[in-house]
Amino acid sequence: MFNASRLRIARQRAGLTKKELALRIGVDPRAVSGYEADQYAPSEETFDRIVSALDFPRSFFDSDDIDTIDPGGVSFRSMTKMTAKQRDAAVSAGSIALLLSNWADGQFDLPAADLPDLSGADPEIAADSLRRLWQLGEKPVKNIVHLLESRGVRLFSLMENCVEVDAYSLWHESRPFVFLNTMKSAERRRFDAAHELGHLVLHRHAAPNGNDAEREANAFASAFLMPRASMRALGRVPPNLSSIIGIKKVWRVSTAAMT
Repeated sequence: MFNASRLRIARQRAGLTKKELALRIGVDPRAVSGYEADQYAPSEETFDRIVSALDFPRSFFDSDDIDTIDPGGVSFRSMTKMTAKQRDAAVSAGSIALLLSNWADGQFDLPAADLPDLSGADPEIAADSLRRLWQLGEKPVKNIVHLLESRGVRLFSLMENCVEVDAYSLWHESRPFVFLNTMKSAERRRFDAAHELGHLVLHRHAAPNGNDAEREANAFASAFLMPRASMRALGRVPPNLSSIIGIKKVWRVSTAAMT
């Protein structure tokens, strides 16, 4: 049976408006609205064109509803620069990731979430507390993706080829999720992951949108990746480019952040 909700998710993931999809499959835009509203199903011929236009397998549209993500419940760092189409594409990717995550949980014994609720804490204190809880000490985090996955965070890639979409995170059914844009530099992805970790521990019970929340997540990421005590210990390093680059290779952050 044709699933109307999956059509909307597939269309948004493809970055198409209803009008754009209608042009590709040769129907009136009102027909696409009718399909997505579950007022009627497309003909077999139109169904074939939908599958081709959206590049999703036919079986995708014949399955049960997918848990959807509310855009108002996630944090985008560049929300003011992002178009509605870009936002919908990223959120739809997250909805599909929830489907994949549910499948993976049924196939593998994945780690349970091990993230404390640090709502209301000072970001730097929260970062230090989490480092102590995870027994990281003051050393650099070698691989933040592996670290988060070992603590039960589900990480997925966003293949958005644009600077407006960085990353976002959310809690879903007591499971933490982080979505990272893989088109960024390694240092940027690393900071994005730490930034979203900040949202997960600092803003678990509140809407994570807003400038204050973003500043808190940035402060958390900086403190988590570059602990104050360790940075102060580097104060006697000669302030030249070669020295900074050498430190950068150890701490794996950008030279600007290190400076």
